[in-house]
Amino acid sequence: MAAGKGLTGMLRTRRRGQAVVLALGVALLAGGCAGSDGEQDAKAPRTPAVRGAQDINAQPVAALRDGGDLRVPVDALPTNYNPIQLNGARVVTWQLAEAILPGAFSDAPDGTQKVNKAFFDSVELTSTSPQVLTYRIAKDAVWSNGRPINWSDLHGQWQALNGKNKAYEGYSNVGYADMSSVRKGASDKEAVVTFGKPFAEWQGLFTPLLPKEVTGSPQDFNKGWLESPAITSGPFAVEKIDKTGKTIDLKRNPSWWAQKPPLKRVILRALDPAARADELANRGIDLYPIGADLDLFSRAKSMPGVEIRQAPERLAGQLTFNGAPGAPLADEKLRRAVAQAIDPKAITTALIGRIVPDAKPVGNHILPPGDPGYRDNSATLPFDPAAAGKQLDALGWKKSGESREKGGKKLTLRLVGQATPVGKSVCGLIADQLRAAGIEARITSVPLDKFYDSYLIPGNFDLIAFEWTKSASPFAHDRPVFQKPQGDDAGSNFGRVYIPEIDTLYDRGLAELDPAKRRDIANEIDVLAWRHAHHLPLYAGSGAYAVREEVANYGARGLGAYGFGNAGFLK
Repeated sequence: MAAGKGLTGMLRTRRRGQAVVLALGVALLAGGCAGSDGEQDAKAPRTPAVRGAQDINAQPVAALRDGGDLRVPVDALPTNYNPIQLNGARVVTWQLAEAILPGAFSDAPDGTQKVNKAFFDSVELTSTSPQVLTYRIAKDAVWSNGRPINWSDLHGQWQALNGKNKAYEGYSNVGYADMSSVRKGASDKEAVVTFGKPFAEWQGLFTPLLPKEVTGSPQDFNKGWLESPAITSGPFAVEKIDKTGKTIDLKRNPSWWAQKPPLKRVILRALDPAARADELANRGIDLYPIGADLDLFSRAKSMPGVEIRQAPERLAGQLTFNGAPGAPLADEKLRRAVAQAIDPKAITTALIGRIVPDAKPVGNHILPPGDPGYRDNSATLPFDPAAAGKQLDALGWKKSGESREKGGKKLTLRLVGQATPVGKSVCGLIADQLRAAGIEARITSVPLDKFYDSYLIPGNFDLIAFEWTKSASPFAHDRPVFQKPQGDDAGSNFGRVYIPEIDTLYDRGLAELDPAKRRDIANEIDVLAWRHAHHLPLYAGSGAYAVREEVANYGARGLGAYGFGNAGFLK
């Protein structure tokens, strides 16, 4: 992913992955935000979970009381509740989907994907030449309209996302476009999926799964869930959506056939990050993500009945360069010089050094730190002010006082961030570093409701800072980030920097069934992304959350699923 407003309907991509943009929606440092080491540090610090573990106060369901409302803050309500439609693909809709929609697989704490047994008895690779998958759907699995979930739902989703009917505004056709057929198996509860060419990351398909009533026509797919999700299936169901109060109330699904959820309700509430600490203290919410916000971190440490849970997760801050034709940074040499004038280590230390004392900048565009294949390839394009200055001189941008000029014109770039303390801090740090190199960065801080549609999507920036949420399927996830722009369709390649060699490597990687070889290909892609300054990775998310002590089976999920079905309150 992603939080915030949706993508515009104009952008129809043939190669969209599950990359979800997560807003820099949590606040951060600033001189007056950090408290002293007195009262705020009264609690003994908890040891963060290692990668592959969670910090969720794990408890058997029998230890939880029956009932209670879990109140979860989100950045904004969806503008489209269809999580696989391009306007609906946001963090909040994917979070919601886990509670109210089926999925073939779910994310395990160790970063792998496991079959979602509530909906599928098994998903098996039954042939490799051709590649064939057999999905066996749980016999009791039904939609909220009473219709059994069956093979035709998988068939409908394939038809909507395979890219053949351009009227479908699908978020991603990666994997679905490689299927040659989806047919009925031994019964209505069995789907047989055949691929025309190998597809390695098949565990990421049909998660979430939409009912055929939604995928049956482009109109239903694109517009049918603008106001609410009409047909669902999961441990919870939608009770009401309050646009005025900006809440989504979920209740237990009365027809749920699997383990009864301990919670009576889950309430998602759009809430400004700056208000979350007060709301948690006043028992208006039950947790909040800390992210890179030192103030939220300090507030949580001094808050009675609240603890900080922390586990590494797939989230990283980055800076995207606008390399579209006609933009200043379309010049790769200038783009590289700008990248080398920015110090990710200094930004990482300033943002989350107090929250994660040994925090290191992210050194890979594709694989997150801790992944078995992760390599820090940042030495390909390191922070090097001297090299940046030399390149700028060679390009004719000569120092004139504290600025660089060419032909009487100053080197000035538009730097866009979100109008949150963390967004302002990130942009401020970047602007200071660029200023030292003689580059003026004019900062525009944008409200979340305008950030995507008015700035990120149309490319209304030279530099733009936000966070990416990664997935357990890095090739399918990130291919749209590097796809070739075609007219207004840039996919998730918001900077429109296209590197043909990367396209070729993605073809290889998506067809490579050997995980070790696939990781090697991912690192080849990463080196090229550094070499051509596609975008600049900065810092890994802290993975920290402030959570009420009585909340169990929820909090710092790390690499795993949200876990709404098992969440609850201690007796």
